[in-house]
Amino acid sequence: MTSRNARGDGRPAPPAMAAWLLRAVRLEARNDALRGDLLEDFRRRTAVDGSRSARRWYWRETLSLLVRTQGYTKMLTLDHLRQDVRYAWRSYAKAPAFTLLVATTLALGIGASTAIFSIVNGILLKPLAFPEPDRLAWISEATKNGTAITVSWPNFLDWRARQQSFSALSLSRAGAFTMTGSGRATRVTGRTATSNFFDVLGVQPSLGRNFTAADEKPGAQPVAILSHPFWQRQLNGDRGILGRTLTLGGRGYVVVGVLPEGFRYLRDYDLFVSMGAISGDPSLNDRGNHQGFVGVGRLKPGVAFDAAVKEMQGIETSLAEAHPDTVAGQTALVEPLKARLVNEDRATLLVLLGAVGILLLIACVNVANLLIARGASRQHELAVRAALGGRRGRIAAQLLVESTMLSAAGGLFGAALGAILLRVLIAVAPEGTPRLDEVHLDGTALLFAAAAAGVCGVLFGAFPAVQASSVSGQQLVIRTRAAGASAGSHRLRRGLLVAEVALALILLTGAGLMMRTLVGLTGADLGFEPDHLLTLRAVLPSTMDTEAKRVAAAQELLRKTRVVPGVTGAGVGLSLPIDGSNWNSVFVAQDKPMPPTHDLLPTAAMIPASDGFLEALGVHLVRGRLFTAADRQESAPVVVVNEALAAAIWPGEDPIGRRVKQGWPERPGIWREVVGVIRNVRFEGITERMTLQVYMPYAQNASSDIAVLVRTAVTPGSVRPTIEAVLASISGDMPVSAVRTMDDVLRTSIARQRMALLVLGVFAAIALILAGSGLYGLVTHSVTERTHEIGVRMALGAAAGDVVRIVVRQGLAMTALGIAIGVAGAAGLSETLRGLVFGVEPIDPITFGGVVTMLILVSMLACWIPAWRATRIAPVTALRSE
Repeated sequence: MTSRNARGDGRPAPPAMAAWLLRAVRLEARNDALRGDLLEDFRRRTAVDGSRSARRWYWRETLSLLVRTQGYTKMLTLDHLRQDVRYAWRSYAKAPAFTLLVATTLALGIGASTAIFSIVNGILLKPLAFPEPDRLAWISEATKNGTAITVSWPNFLDWRARQQSFSALSLSRAGAFTMTGSGRATRVTGRTATSNFFDVLGVQPSLGRNFTAADEKPGAQPVAILSHPFWQRQLNGDRGILGRTLTLGGRGYVVVGVLPEGFRYLRDYDLFVSMGAISGDPSLNDRGNHQGFVGVGRLKPGVAFDAAVKEMQGIETSLAEAHPDTVAGQTALVEPLKARLVNEDRATLLVLLGAVGILLLIACVNVANLLIARGASRQHELAVRAALGGRRGRIAAQLLVESTMLSAAGGLFGAALGAILLRVLIAVAPEGTPRLDEVHLDGTALLFAAAAAGVCGVLFGAFPAVQASSVSGQQLVIRTRAAGASAGSHRLRRGLLVAEVALALILLTGAGLMMRTLVGLTGADLGFEPDHLLTLRAVLPSTMDTEAKRVAAAQELLRKTRVVPGVTGAGVGLSLPIDGSNWNSVFVAQDKPMPPTHDLLPTAAMIPASDGFLEALGVHLVRGRLFTAADRQESAPVVVVNEALAAAIWPGEDPIGRRVKQGWPERPGIWREVVGVIRNVRFEGITERMTLQVYMPYAQNASSDIAVLVRTAVTPGSVRPTIEAVLASISGDMPVSAVRTMDDVLRTSIARQRMALLVLGVFAAIALILAGSGLYGLVTHSVTERTHEIGVRMALGAAAGDVVRIVVRQGLAMTALGIAIGVAGAAGLSETLRGLVFGVEPIDPITFGGVVTMLILVSMLACWIPAWRATRIAPVTALRSE
């Protein structure tokens, strides 16, 4: 059946869809003629060959014409692109200073953001190297105030029996072992783990077997699985290692497996050992004894994380009801394994990522300002192009090509700069930062740099492109001051400058808060004298298996150490200041009523310390006495407490002569008399809250794991070899580790804050320079355009000071608006720094006032210089400027 046209004249009409395509797609100037010729041919073919054949022919001709014409259009577009690239290259070659300034600005922003993104990606974003890592959960317990504590073994057994959310739950704890039998004793790191530990993680040994349920039973032969690096380093990659016995802590462990290369659980461990070595220990079954274990579980498919959290907390609530004396007030703490791994560093990294985002935005704003200024100076050129028939879209496309080329250059330089900055950041990163060795400038980071460069080129190049391309051909003939594109560009530049000042203030505020934090940390009252102190840790050999032998070894160590030339004092204890207390426990005071529930019992750090330990530490005695050599094992049990404990337990009373007992009230224990009170000593780091502390004589509670403290009159490092020789003389099976000066310990403890200050300080300095230079450029350009006006004012009698004040006042008005916005933004964002600051509130009037003052002074200087230069021009010269 033959189709008819819309006019109803009976003449055949071509296919409607094909005809619509010819009308919708722009072919060339002869559109109407081409369609008319096709229509006539179609009607002739309809009369000869029939409607169906003619319709097929019309479709073929339509598609062929569209393909030919669109191919020509693409070739024309590519030719335009080549022309724009060549023109942009010549244009930038003629202005090398401008090109270098823009490329450098972008390189700073892109390089810094690429380096920080690489760290964030490697530590926070990259998945853990386990199968389905998002289903792995870290499980521990928490006190009523939310403080995380480790899991007691009986509670874990109840969790494992009752829970339904996890396909499996495992338990493990970190520890260190003294390895003997192959030369000098060495200290190796490891974890004691349940038999299903590696099954939960989804890891199988590359050599040998995994733990089995039999390895977990009391009395079972202890077995060990080695990490790949330890196997290579200590055992030369011997494939015959399976079945051999390693002596760890005086006990033989049979090697049953070697883990695959690249395996890591939380940190690098040398080996993993089975539970069989300790599962028969009666203290393990004490529900109130939390011995360092933490759990890891794998969620069942389809189980939501929140549902698992709710279930585990419900189980813990039922345990608290069944065992109120040991579990009351506790709850289960469940969080993603990856989140737990980077828990301490997450806040710092997110702050730095936000800061570098602000810096990149400042760089982009600065580049947009420079491009707008360049576009304003090219008004005449662009007007000529418009007068010669150049369309606005064509002109804007050319300007976008120019900005994209600049951003590409900035991206290349930025990637190179990012590689350098990344090495610096890794070098200054805090010791023990998780997954730091996985941080590289990889493909993801380079893709980020390319994306940042593309966004900078297209998005921030679009503002000046649209602004500059709006010039009309009439401006070639009619040119006015402060009108048209020039006035529009000024408004846009002023708006961008306000934003730049606001962003710079936010960065400066962050850097100021971190600077005050670092000052507060370095000047904090530690409660002891940190200078000229050498610290180390050692483990007495397993042959010293009685308290008397350990006390004798400690006394011999102190006797030999104290006679070393340059040593003025020495002591042995369990814990070291700043490094953290190793033993925290509930306690009761004999003369105080028992709290109604066990979860209200006070908790203190229990610190065994020899005579001379507190003196060598340089603590201040408030009342009473310190330990002496007379405080022996057979002597009356005594303790020294800190001021915080005395104030909390006996407020307004004299604690001397009072008695305390470590442990639960209903259990047997030793009542110890308080013989001294000392100033508070920071054991849990500088930034942590002050804890209650109970010191007891080492002779009355001797541990095999000891911390040695040596005070010197010389440089502490100079006596290190002699002190290590002293320890070796006591026993060749006593490994020494963590040999550091107390100054090194302090530096390590504030490494996160120091890194944050370094990065924020550098970013803030760059932001201040960019904001100042942007304001200087804007005022300079404005003064140049107002040269005629300035000449008129001065010819009419205006003094140079009046002109300067006018210009400076206008510049400061923009700065003031930016400061107002920036202060509001900084106040809103400063709370993100709360986990990093110390001794100062996130909204600190002194910091905010100092930053505002600095910005105002920089702005005044940036405005005064071009204004002063303008007043040096003779009025006659200024009047002839146009």
